[in-house]
Parts: sequence; structure tokens; C-alpha cells
Amino acid sequence: MKQEVERFLREQDMLSGGIVAGFSGGADSVCLLLVLSELSAQYGFPLYAVHVNHGIRGAEADADEAFAEAFCKRIGVRCHIFREDVPKEAERTGTGAEEAGRAIRYRRFYEVAVKTGAGAVAVAHHMDDNAETVLFRLARGTGIRGLAGIPAVSYPFACADIALIRPLLSFRRDRILAELKKRGETYRTDETNADDAYARNRIRNRVMPELTKINAGAAEHIAALAEQAAALAELLTTEADRVYQRAFRDSMLLTEEMEGAPSIVRTEVLLRFMKELTGVGKDFTEQHAEAAERLLFGPVSKELNLPAGLVLEKTYEGIRRKAVGDGTDSETELVPGEYPLGDGRLLSVTVREHIPGEPVEKNKWIKWFDYDMINCALILRTRRKGDFFFVNREGGTKLLKEYYVETKIPREERDSLPIVACGQEVMWIPGFRGTERCYVTDRTEKVLILEVK
Repeated sequence: MKQEVERFLREQDMLSGGIVAGFSGGADSVCLLLVLSELSAQYGFPLYAVHVNHGIRGAEADADEAFAEAFCKRIGVRCHIFREDVPKEAERTGTGAEEAGRAIRYRRFYEVAVKTGAGAVAVAHHMDDNAETVLFRLARGTGIRGLAGIPAVSYPFACADIALIRPLLSFRRDRILAELKKRGETYRTDETNADDAYARNRIRNRVMPELTKINAGAAEHIAALAEQAAALAELLTTEADRVYQRAFRDSMLLTEEMEGAPSIVRTEVLLRFMKELTGVGKDFTEQHAEAAERLLFGPVSKELNLPAGLVLEKTYEGIRRKAVGDGTDSETELVPGEYPLGDGRLLSVTVREHIPGEPVEKNKWIKWFDYDMINCALILRTRRKGDFFFVNREGGTKLLKEYYVETKIPREERDSLPIVACGQEVMWIPGFRGTERCYVTDRTEKVLILEVK
């Protein structure tokens, strides 16, 4: 096993940079940390463990934490331990405990990776996990990307230089257990894994054993299918990129440029088009893409109402977002995502944990705020009478109208310039300046990043 993990890290060029390993204390994470610690001693790369106590299982969770601390001390790996209130976070975000816990774990993994300068975060997903994920997605409904399962390497973090890696993805769970037995190692068992109230547990405890009865290599075959699906998804992305670049002009999707594309590519392009216009992707399905395709090749002046307040209209050249009124009263509430500003520009909205000491980017196209100091909904709109912003940290204010005059912005442009506002306080004028309230300090816990792309 060590040699195979070593080969994986060498192929990814990760035998020299630091690695942060997620460590629950379960069998999979124990095996992963043991192998990584041996490779760390051999090659000299820094290794860190991160254990998150979710605050759910009471004394059992505390025992997991104690085990993690003792185990890491024994093998000489520094362990970062975090205690979290996952139920409270789930309530705050309106998500399930499982999803909230995962978000917290990966946030902590990333935080430690940034602080330590590590180039990768390693988690202990294995082949059985991958098979269960593919089956779970099939049951819920998925496309080619869902069939691709869990990637061995991805880059989901805010810092694109930090990779998320899964060195055990090619191993069956029984081999991991056999490795631990051979080494005489113990591990913790989460009793909730046996609770069939969770859909994934039912797949693990009921479905996979039945499939294994049909064919002992069921998990391997599902993993092979996932690899093929991943390759096809990559090919689809490349082709969709080519068609999108050709068909997207002046915020419109051109009918003529879409005519020769295969149906599956047209669907991909239309889904991307809708996401670009609204800044959200999860609200749109293949059914919405099919409706948009009928509009694209249908008669002029037809319209289509879609989620996220999107209304598409057909013109002689193609389809575009229908303008609502003259734009002066339109407004969009900002949540994390991307929003069109016109002229091919997008406003990117990101909320993430603030890392004390990290440099705050400052230029006219990006603005950082202390998220917890913003006390009302952020709205993307144009100017209104009475709009103002804070010009200094002592509380001095200036009317937006005065700023436009002083900056010599042409009168005919002032009513169309997009602004981000909180009530009547102008938080930012993209391309110009922002308020001096809500500035980021070392005490900031969450940072809001607005950026024009």
C-alpha cells in the first residue's frame, strides 16, 4: 500500500510540499495517516493532521478526539484539533448536519493548509466510497459529471494552489482493514455509520452487499465506469468551451452558431449561459435547457420564464435576457455567486473564513469587507436619491451624487453605473471606490469579497 500511495504522490508531484490530512480516527483515516507519516519521514515533507469534533455524539466524540490526539503524538505528527457546534451551524445555514459538518471540516483543512504553507489536503475516501457516491447520485438523478464520482485530485479551495487529494481512492475498504490488522493498529468506529436512516448508509449496508453477491468486483466496475465518465465529462467541457466562445456575443447566445453542435453540447452550453446570466447553477436542470433550446430555435419575440428570476427572449440573432423596465428600479439581492454587469463583466460574490494576517487585496476591481459588520441585505442596483458612503473610518460621509460630480463622471452615465448597496449606504461602486465602513481587521471572522471579472 505504501508503494502505491508513494506512486500516486509522485505522479502528482507532491512528495516535497506539505500535506494536511483529515483525521477522524476511523479506520480509513488511520491507514492514510500512517502511510503518509512513513512517506513524510522518508522524503522530508511536512505532515499535519486535522481532527474536528462536531459536537454531536457527546462522550463518543470526546473519545474520538482523545484518540486522535494520542495517536498523532505516538507517530510524531502534529495534530490540529477543532471543536465545532455542527447542529448550530446547520440551523444557521439551513442545511443538514452532514452537509454542515462537511463544510466545517473542509474549511478547517483549508485554514491549516494556508497557515502551514501546505500544498495539499488529503482525505481518506476509498473505492467503496466512490461506488456508493455514484449509486447515490444515480438514484437521485444525475448526468455525466455525477457519474464521474469522486475525483482523486481536485482544486476546490479559494487558493487554487492547494489541491484536495484522495490517495486511497484505488483501494477497497477490506484491503484497508487488512492493512491495519497486519500492523496491529486500532481505530475508532462511528456507530452512526450503522444507522440506515441515512440514505448513504442504506447504500453501504444494504445495496452494495447485494451487488457484491451478483459480482464480487462490483465496486471495481463502478469505479471503472466513473473513470470513463470523468474522461467523457472533460471532453464535453472542452467542446462546450469551444462552442460557447463562438456562440456567445454581446450577452446573447447566437442561434446560427449553435445549429451544428450535438444535442449534449447544446445542453451544456445553455446551462452555462443561464448560470452566467444569473450567477447560480443549481437552479437549472436539463429540462430548463431543453426549454431554452426550443426558444433558441423557435420564432422571434417568444419568451421563457426560468428560475432565479431569469426571463429569456428570442431575437432574430439568438436568445438573450429580457430587460425589465429601464433598469433604474431593478435590483438583485446578492448571495455568493456571479452576476452579470454588462459588457461581458461579472460581479463575483464570495463569503469565506478570514485568515488573520492574510493580505487584503486592494484595487478598483476588488473589494473586501468584514461580513459580520454588514447589517442588511446587499443589493446590486443603480443609484437612488440619498445614497451615500463613509469616506473615512471616523464616520464621515459623502453623498453619492457629490462623489459623481467630484469624480467628473459624465451625467449621462451616472444612472446606469452599477453599485452594491446596503440600504442607502453604498458599499462599493465597481471600478471606483467603496465605503470605509466594514473594513477587514485581524478580528474579522468572515470576509466578503466582491470582484469584477
